[in-house]
Amino acid sequence: MMDPQENKMGFGKIIKTVWKLMRIHRTKFIFSGFCAILSILCNVITPIILGDAINIILEGSIRIMNHTGTIDFPNLFYILAIIGTLYLLNNIFSYLFEYYTNRAASDIIYALRERMANKVLSLPMGSVDENHRGYLLSLFTTEFSLLNTAFISSFSKLTIILITIIFTLAFMIIVNIWMALIVVLVVSLSSGIISMLLKFSQRYFNKQIAIQTDTIGQVEEIYNGHEVIRSFNYEEQALEEFVHNVKEWNNHEWKFRFFSSLNYPIMNFNNNLGFVLVALFGGILVVQGTMSVGRILTFIEYLKNFEDPLQQITEMYPQLQGGIVAINRIFNFLEMEEEENPSDKELKSFNDEIRFENVSFGYTEDEKIIDNFNLTVKKGEKIAIIGENGVGKTTLIKLLMRLYDIDSGKITIDGVNINEYDKHSLRSFIGIVLQESWLFSDTIEENIRYGNLESTCDEILTASKQANTDAFIRKLPDKYKTILNEDGTNLSQGQKQLLTIARAIISQKEILVLDEATSNVDTRTELLIQEALDNLMENKTSFIVAHRLATVRNADKIIVLGKGRVIEQGNHEELLAQKGYYYNTLKNQENS
Repeated sequence: MMDPQENKMGFGKIIKTVWKLMRIHRTKFIFSGFCAILSILCNVITPIILGDAINIILEGSIRIMNHTGTIDFPNLFYILAIIGTLYLLNNIFSYLFEYYTNRAASDIIYALRERMANKVLSLPMGSVDENHRGYLLSLFTTEFSLLNTAFISSFSKLTIILITIIFTLAFMIIVNIWMALIVVLVVSLSSGIISMLLKFSQRYFNKQIAIQTDTIGQVEEIYNGHEVIRSFNYEEQALEEFVHNVKEWNNHEWKFRFFSSLNYPIMNFNNNLGFVLVALFGGILVVQGTMSVGRILTFIEYLKNFEDPLQQITEMYPQLQGGIVAINRIFNFLEMEEEENPSDKELKSFNDEIRFENVSFGYTEDEKIIDNFNLTVKKGEKIAIIGENGVGKTTLIKLLMRLYDIDSGKITIDGVNINEYDKHSLRSFIGIVLQESWLFSDTIEENIRYGNLESTCDEILTASKQANTDAFIRKLPDKYKTILNEDGTNLSQGQKQLLTIARAIISQKEILVLDEATSNVDTRTELLIQEALDNLMENKTSFIVAHRLATVRNADKIIVLGKGRVIEQGNHEELLAQKGYYYNTLKNQENS
């Protein structure tokens, strides 16, 4: 499985990647940025005007006390009207910023999910085998949730914070550079301390995410394998492993939260320190006559404009950390090499034979699963492949379908190397019925139609009758409209297998692969499946991988594999006469 801590992108690459994503929706982002600037301008100008209003009230109060005049109410009301208008505009532009930012960010997340789905379907089988389902589920759930939060919530807030700080600093310098310097020094002090704490919390956050992924994968495995766990009385051991992971998760999480929680008292202390310093030095300037009381209140408001964003950053930091980890893991996955398919040559017909010539293959360089294998299959023949577990029976089928590419030798169809064909074109000629009868959370009708999306209801009915599924389907409450739950667990194993045969029948493939298609069912159901398979294989070139030798008696040729090589070959009678592996295995199965 891909280690989430490996191949980190680095901050620069992350910024570059995010920028590329934003460029796709640059119109929305530009407009939202324009709204953000207008909103913050209104927010930054307001304290200055509010300070003027306070000065008008103070000056008017002094005149009243000295009996020299009164408060300039027309001017005060005019200023208050401007302040009210600015607050209204601030809210309007803030809403528009949030709306268009959220729209753009949601579109980006959607596009990434689509890319992720395409990537899963285009990975080489080796990469699929290396990444277990728990890891992929974590990417689609946890990582996208973290990235979604970082994009939609944190990104919009960071944008506002950055623009607010720039504008606030500019206006503070314009009003009084020395008071601006005091505010900057206070903020810099708190920023430096917090940045040190964030380094510690980052370390534990990364570990938390890694163990979280493992735990999610374990939950998925326990759920799917609960029957095996209970059958072997493995509940206690499974619980111990799960509790161990949860403890590790909790251990890293509380350490992360401990260091993160230190930010708040530090921020409160600096807020109070900044307030005291602004009031103190502002009071001195008022006494000297170089600053008004209204301007001191303006700087207190500006201090808040600095301190509040800094506090928001500390609050958002877990989200930002999660977003950085998520974007690392997601893009490391998206950058994995896809299955190579260099040819666009189509396989348009199959007329003569399939030939394996000196084929060798191994999943690793150290061990060959298939070793110098040779076989010729004429069109319309039924070829049975038998042997012990691990001798390469299913691997041969995977090589024919080019799910894996051979190490040496070649496989030809009508004399043309299959490597010369487009993989999708090659696979379009091959129908498959697996031991694991994969069905989808949809109606029975749509599960059968999956073999040929253009098939009509009449064709589905015909295929269903040939596969011996029509009888039990009509007994269901909703018949062909019955919704199958996840993995079709509301049907028996035999019923599910018959549905996959119906799906293969309707696909009308010229080459068929039956991989242990009659295993894990009772004898009566096996007879139904065998009858359905006979209908399926009629006038088709078929490869039958089987353990039960009684199901391959009628094969035109039976291949016995041993350590990736052919050790026996012939039809049923010929192999019985040889009295080798086939003969002995068949007798053992008949006597068991």
